[in-house]
Amino acid sequence: MRVSFFFPAYNDEATIEPLARLLDQVLAAECDQHEILIIDDAGPDRSGEVADRVAAEMACVKVIHHTHNLGYGRVLLTGLRHSRFEWIGFTDGDMQYDVRELPRLIEQARAGADAVVGYKTERADGFGRRLTSGLYNGAIRLLLGLGLRDADCAFKLMHRRIFDGFTPSVDYREAFLLVEAFYKARLAGARIVEVPVSHRARPHGVSNCFTWRTARRMAWYTTRAAVFGRLLGAFR
Repeated sequence: MRVSFFFPAYNDEATIEPLARLLDQVLAAECDQHEILIIDDAGPDRSGEVADRVAAEMACVKVIHHTHNLGYGRVLLTGLRHSRFEWIGFTDGDMQYDVRELPRLIEQARAGADAVVGYKTERADGFGRRLTSGLYNGAIRLLLGLGLRDADCAFKLMHRRIFDGFTPSVDYREAFLLVEAFYKARLAGARIVEVPVSHRARPHGVSNCFTWRTARRMAWYTTRAAVFGRLLGAFR
């Protein structure tokens, strides 16, 4: 198995190196070949500088810099487009997910899954984030029929055939890009498997990924997908 694994770097200067080194250990033990991509989304801290230093010390690491902040959706698209190998994994750069659990995802991939999606058994988030996540995931199940327990879990492993011919219908700033990709892949018969994963408090800094503006955009993306996809059959 050959795996390209990427993570975003935005206000994550303290976790970039330990995450990259831990990923290297896990992937080296599980895979024939691997690469680690760090997507620098032009944050206000030293994430880009730290990522470049790590890449200079680790041959398996490559850094892609955004010239200005483009948002999480573009980070995902950059990671997908720059990944070389047939399996593509990603997580967040803040180490809230324990990448030592990656073998759980790899086991399902080897068993025939086209995509393996983590779902958090417990959330290390505040009440507001847990509430909006519950509403969001419920809406995806109800309106799109996708059936994922935790669509926004940032710990996934996907075969690149999921993205064959895939072009996002919107320039997403959020992770809904993968919901659209999975929706279209499932229509084409893809097998998507879920596995439980741990979630822990961010060890450094404060997350900036969630705002109420983000929640409004995600609600719009979900409604739009339901109308153009499930209702009109035009979301292909």
